[in-house]
Amino acid sequence: MYDIAEIQKGSALYPPHLASIMAPPRTIWAMGNLELLKFPGVSVVGARDASDVGLTIAERISSFLALNNIPVVSGLALGIDAAAHRGAVSVKGPTIAVLASGVDNFTPRANASLAQQILDTNGLIVSEQPPGAPARRQNFVPRNRIQVGLSRASVIVECAEKSGTMSHAKFCFEERHALFTVMPDNAPANMNLSGARLLSSMGASIIRSKDDYQAVFNSNNDVYA
Repeated sequence: MYDIAEIQKGSALYPPHLASIMAPPRTIWAMGNLELLKFPGVSVVGARDASDVGLTIAERISSFLALNNIPVVSGLALGIDAAAHRGAVSVKGPTIAVLASGVDNFTPRANASLAQQILDTNGLIVSEQPPGAPARRQNFVPRNRIQVGLSRASVIVECAEKSGTMSHAKFCFEERHALFTVMPDNAPANMNLSGARLLSSMGASIIRSKDDYQAVFNSNNDVYA
């Protein structure tokens, strides 16, 4: 088991980009590579019940970011979140999992081995819940604001118009945080793009193909140039 750091707001380890959001957590607990807290990454999140195409796109975007040394931030959930972490882990790149449980309580249990892979490839696990805490329903929406706070941009890959992922988008708009949504050319019929259509009408930038991945990277040039 890795050591767990308790990080108070105002301390040297507390990320300034997280402190700048509305209602930042007073305390976060972190396990793994604390260096990843120094620079904001890119959140890659989306539906739990995702299509094969959506899962592949999430992995490809995340691998691209991680290969460019940009931390991929996600929530370890089933579906798109797990695919995002797998994409980063597959290239041994940086990734941060933000949990709704304690950092030592890998949830969902189906992704416990993925959480271990994140740690073993020099990634990081973060939560505002104390060690040992279970993942309670009321913790999931607030967890999204931490993902936004640890990022300079977010990419949403598949979501319904009414879903937990849309709460992540809501935090993005409130924080004036760069938001991208995936609407691929020639998308299969089983790919849920209802949320993407709504987000694009609200001002989110559209990712249609791998040629658009660079735009996500460019949104971080002030940090990673």
